[in-house]
Amino acid sequence: MELVQGVTEQLRKSQSIVLTDFQGITVAEVNDLRSQLRAQSVSMRVIKNRLLRRALVEAGCDAIDDMLVGNTAVAFGEEDPAAPAKVLLKFAKTNDKVKIKGGLLEGRRINAAGISDLAKLPGRRELLAIIAGDFKQPATKMAVVMQQGLLKVAYAMKALAEKQENTGVAA
Repeated sequence: MELVQGVTEQLRKSQSIVLTDFQGITVAEVNDLRSQLRAQSVSMRVIKNRLLRRALVEAGCDAIDDMLVGNTAVAFGEEDPAAPAKVLLKFAKTNDKVKIKGGLLEGRRINAAGISDLAKLPGRRELLAIIAGDFKQPATKMAVVMQQGLLKVAYAMKALAEKQENTGVAA
């Protein structure tokens, strides 16, 4: 029961989960996958399907019973919903034994194609960089416009001073 409660809590905290079939991969490959997931703040657990089914019900998530067949590993994305999908799809490209079954996004069911689409979205860090760039751009443009306006005033004052010098010298 503690295992089900722990998984239920992870499901509630996670923005997304990705279910994979991992039958036939070696321990070294699993360790490599886990380290890649950990680097993106994603945790992975191998859970019996019936226990995962109970945890999903307790967490109030959509039913995904048809995906809970065979060996199932669950990747939990708590910080970045796209991170588990990105790492697992990249790993599955180099290891044909790993199959993406589907998953949940914010508690709602998504199929394997949806996981693939999720992996194509920019991650949290990329989105923050884009937003920061968008915020910075108007300020930069305004600074350039103000600087150009000040330069025009400075050039006009310089031209006026030169004109008065030339007029004063000639007189």
